[in-house]
Amino acid sequence: MTGSARVSFGIWSDRVVAAERLQSDLGESGVHAITVGGDTGTPIECLVVLTQKPQLAPGELATLTRLANRAKITIAIDGHRPGVDDTPPWPRDATLHWGGHYPDLSRVAEALVDLVRPPGLLSTALPAFLPTSTPLPGIPLAAGMHDLIEQLRRPEAPRLVSLTRSLYDELLHAPRARSRNEYDLFRLVRWAAQEKHRPFINTRLTRSEKPSIRPERPRSLDEVLDDLRTRRLVMLLGEPSTGKSQQLRYFDARSALRSIQQQDGGPRAPGSFYVALSAQPSQPDISMEWLARQWSMIADTTRWHDLPTFLADGGTVLLDGLNEGGIRSLPLREWMYRWRDVITQLFETGALKVVVSCRTRDQLIQMREPATEVSLRPLSTDDIVAIATQADPRIARRLKNALAEDARIADLYASPFRLRKFLESGADDIVGTEARLFGLVIVAAILRDLDQDNPHGDLISDSAAARLRAGSVTDDGNPWLELETIPMIKAFAALAKRLTFPTTPGGTARLTMAPSRAIEVLADALAEARYDPAKAPLALDAAKDFDILQEQRGEVRFIHPSLQHLFAASGCTDEEIVALAEQERQSSAHRPAAPHRWSPGRLPPYADHRYGELFKFAAQLRPDVPRLLLRVDPVLAARTYLAAGLDAENGIDEIRATLANSLVDEVQRPRRAAITAALGELGWRLPTPGFRGSEALAVVPAGEWHLGHRDRQGTPEVDTDSETRTVRLGSFRISRFPVSNLEYRTFVEAGGYDDKAWWTPEGWQWVTNSRAVEQSVVEWLRRQNILNRDLSQIVRLLRERRATPASAAALLRFARLSESEIVDYVRSQQDRPIRSPGAWDTPALSNPLQPVVGVSWFEANAFCAWLTDQYGKTVRLPSENEWEAACLHSLGLTDCAAVAGTIGTDFGNTMESGFQATTPIRTYATTTQEVRRLPVEMLGNVFEWNFDYYAPGHHNRRILKGGSWRHEAWRAHPAYRGRGVVDAQNNDVGFRYVMEGADHERR
Repeated sequence: MTGSARVSFGIWSDRVVAAERLQSDLGESGVHAITVGGDTGTPIECLVVLTQKPQLAPGELATLTRLANRAKITIAIDGHRPGVDDTPPWPRDATLHWGGHYPDLSRVAEALVDLVRPPGLLSTALPAFLPTSTPLPGIPLAAGMHDLIEQLRRPEAPRLVSLTRSLYDELLHAPRARSRNEYDLFRLVRWAAQEKHRPFINTRLTRSEKPSIRPERPRSLDEVLDDLRTRRLVMLLGEPSTGKSQQLRYFDARSALRSIQQQDGGPRAPGSFYVALSAQPSQPDISMEWLARQWSMIADTTRWHDLPTFLADGGTVLLDGLNEGGIRSLPLREWMYRWRDVITQLFETGALKVVVSCRTRDQLIQMREPATEVSLRPLSTDDIVAIATQADPRIARRLKNALAEDARIADLYASPFRLRKFLESGADDIVGTEARLFGLVIVAAILRDLDQDNPHGDLISDSAAARLRAGSVTDDGNPWLELETIPMIKAFAALAKRLTFPTTPGGTARLTMAPSRAIEVLADALAEARYDPAKAPLALDAAKDFDILQEQRGEVRFIHPSLQHLFAASGCTDEEIVALAEQERQSSAHRPAAPHRWSPGRLPPYADHRYGELFKFAAQLRPDVPRLLLRVDPVLAARTYLAAGLDAENGIDEIRATLANSLVDEVQRPRRAAITAALGELGWRLPTPGFRGSEALAVVPAGEWHLGHRDRQGTPEVDTDSETRTVRLGSFRISRFPVSNLEYRTFVEAGGYDDKAWWTPEGWQWVTNSRAVEQSVVEWLRRQNILNRDLSQIVRLLRERRATPASAAALLRFARLSESEIVDYVRSQQDRPIRSPGAWDTPALSNPLQPVVGVSWFEANAFCAWLTDQYGKTVRLPSENEWEAACLHSLGLTDCAAVAGTIGTDFGNTMESGFQATTPIRTYATTTQEVRRLPVEMLGNVFEWNFDYYAPGHHNRRILKGGSWRHEAWRAHPAYRGRGVVDAQNNDVGFRYVMEGADHERR
């Protein structure tokens, strides 16, 4: 916990013995806990309220209020069951259910530690509200909005505020705001009123660009928008179900509080306006007029501001769901282009900032102005356990053990939406696929409905209900084998298909439907299942009650795209799945590629599929689907096989063989990249010295090589090539492929970063961050001095597209850092030893068969030293002469001057190729290189480290050769000489090696 003056846990209870028992159990866990009374002044990290009373007396509530306002977090341990019972009897940040048995308190103590361990998990920025009919002793009671505002403005920033029940009800249910104060109070109270909003994850954003030399930490959206570096357009990116909407809604409530806390007479903080783009009608109305109508639903424009006035005052607009165009009636890119125009109008009208959320892979277009991009991080294991603990400590312990036993399922529960659905289901089984998880959620919803004697029970047969209730759904725990026999589920699946499948081959889909039309679709499906079609309206009501469908603005839609795709997959026959795959394969060949911009969280275009989630669910429901897709689209077959997760059956060898065979004749680069990426995910390996060693190394023959020559036409920079020279080299062997992520992983997993033996003295200092502060500061000041000698070089880098606006801004900030700021940075780095390459966890660069990037010269050299020990042969980085000769040999040449007339324009992955990421190794390999076992892809994709110094006296700079995916094609020439700082971990730099000796076999 933070703050030495605070204790970790303060326990207040109406049961003295229970409080002492819990204090002792926490102490055994190494946690400092004390019991507290109403008059304590001790600051507390976490207030624990332990009681079994269903209601607290006014005096007890007053004590609780005073204590809660001294703590950072309040956790109740009582009989309330979150998600099952109604609103808790008093506000709290989280609840742990306790049945009153003292022996259970040891488990409660364990749950408390799990719940508060992740730093920043529980939000403490927003207050809770305690409605009461009578004043609490010694506690201010707000009877009107003015009183409430005064309480919220108190200097101590109260965590718990008492107000009359009539005022509370007014704030919850009033139709439209008539003033700024009402607008702010409405948003704040309505957020706090929902129990699920209290334990809020607020520090899970990271910038997609690298705006500073300082180490970036996960940050809240508040902090991002308050940062002076943040541009006025902010893109909030994340994969489905990562909580983008909740982040925006939380910021909206936080903005309301900040506005309220500003005193009258001073400048008012800009307001925010949240808009869910999913509220768009089926025939989109993308315009300022539509936004104005959304505004008028929450603000009385006759008595307060209209939207233009709100914007002119510097309002921030939160647009949730730029990807909501999806596969609806409007093509996604057209949808985004129109919203881009509206965003421009918002700024022209006076908006201070516009924050736009979007699924990472769907952000296809370039905005009219540069944006600050922030990405949502997935939940960590600690986050998952803490959130599960708040819902059900028993399930949390099982989930914690399952995560420890099988790290693969962490990805499944790292989605806030999926985790919440699983916990709400009350299921005991820890499942390993999304399909089974959502299946358990649906079963739980049906059983709750039956237990409450709701009229939807007519839709479930007694025998099906008995099997669901008994839990004997299937022998292997798959609920879908029973669910898919229920006519109501079949009807939901038919509706999902109608909303998901393209209206024409390769076209768009509906996504929403009028309720009357939805009832017709449900009726037809029920009739086909030999069930009463007159029950269709009842089925629609059931879907809403089960939290599967929702109705917005007169249109029916699924509550979440994942549920829609799951039901659609459930309703598809094998033939329909194969037909959709064939349609998509044919239409994608004619569909223009969408512009693809670099983002570290975004998969390259060759690794994505428009209907990927639907095919994934189909494979999880029916493991034979990958085999059926194999004859239509082997790459899609591979992806669906992997997506089947723990439900995947045999067949991987057949898929791998089909992919490898298709690679032989494939010439289209995107398709070759997709095939090779799929092979990498399926465990296919490139040759290495210890695996098919004769194919791993290329022999460069002895001879004379003419190096450094090139036609300068089309080369915008001078003095960037190596010297023109003729050299005679002996025969040597060089790795045919750049070192892949898979090959480098063996070094990481073998403890390569922990063994000093593989590192040069300077490299070991770097990897352990053990260089003296003074030495490091001197080096940073030297770099800063070089930059300050000519700041115009930053502009040149921008014009030459060698720097992005974000990196140029970072250079400018670096140039202005004081010496004390540099010292602080260096000291912060000493506690952060390097454990892997800089791009090791970047999804766009982490396929096993992509070349490893983000490696410094120190790391490349250490890998070679480790490989020397593994094979008993000297392994080293190539000299510049060796690298140029090997590159010429790979092209069948001996003279650099002949390169331009030989390689054409499609020779390697450069900036012009449009991939915006590295391509898997062999994407650009030629038939000759494969047959003759020559080096491949020495031009483009990644710059490669050489052993040589860049120039005499430049001991911290080594030569880089080959060009990369981030740079122009003219740099991808054997004569081009780049320079790299030895400790830089750039995401377009890798390496290959020379091995001396003749033995290919491992010792």
